[in-house]
Amino acid sequence: MKMTRCVLLMAAILIAVSAKADNITFADANVKALCVGNWDTDKDGELSTEEAAAVTTLGTVFKGKTNITTFDELRYFTGVTTIGEDAFRGSSIGPTLTIPGTVKTIGNYAFNNCKSLTRITLQEGVESVGWHTFSGPISYLSLPSSLTSMSSMAVDPYVNADPSSGIFIPEGDLWVYVHSKTPAAINEFAFYYVFGEGHLVVPPGTIDAYKAEPGWAHFGEYLVLGDVNGDGAVNVLDVTTLVSYVLNEPTNPFVEEAADVNGDGNINSLDITAIVSIILNQD
Repeated sequence: MKMTRCVLLMAAILIAVSAKADNITFADANVKALCVGNWDTDKDGELSTEEAAAVTTLGTVFKGKTNITTFDELRYFTGVTTIGEDAFRGSSIGPTLTIPGTVKTIGNYAFNNCKSLTRITLQEGVESVGWHTFSGPISYLSLPSSLTSMSSMAVDPYVNADPSSGIFIPEGDLWVYVHSKTPAAINEFAFYYVFGEGHLVVPPGTIDAYKAEPGWAHFGEYLVLGDVNGDGAVNVLDVTTLVSYVLNEPTNPFVEEAADVNGDGNINSLDITAIVSIILNQD
């Protein structure tokens, strides 16, 4: 009997520890307060991964909130397949944002007028981006091969100084990375506000196809993803160049903007693996 009680006590402790470990650790205390205030169903002052997974819509909980920054914990909200209209509009979310592939659709104005947002990564699985979805000082945008739809003026890499004036102020150079070998037939004006500037980095052998597709034809420069030595091709020379870079050895020339092959915002050994994969799968 005593042994049984000990076993039951140990089981209870393990369950309690597991439950506690299941709570999400938020990087931003203000984001945590909003999440706990809206979705903490057991009222314990924490948000567990189970509670986050049960959420199906974010609504406009974050709209206009100027005291929030990072929300990488969005990856735990696996039940959210759509980020709805105006969801983060006018908030201070940023400077980086990663939208997990469990989200299929990003609605109109979802991240419009987010003046702190500079780097955006849409992971594989995201399919659709709405009207005027991203607006702010955006300098980096990574788009997955799963993307099939972008509405008119979906990406606006400028900050509107005065909504009534229609004057947009440039806030840096826009780099867009695409990972599909076949250009998605996005709206002709999806990138309207690049005004013939900005840079599009595409998979090897696809530059002409992207230039010919109206939705991708507004950029001022087209580069090849993985062509880190800038010779116009992706081959073993790019692998050796990137290995040298990762090892902090001299590399000249080195096209840094083409080196983030896996689109995670970092240049490291994972990109070496990604270049090798490109080489092995080239026709």
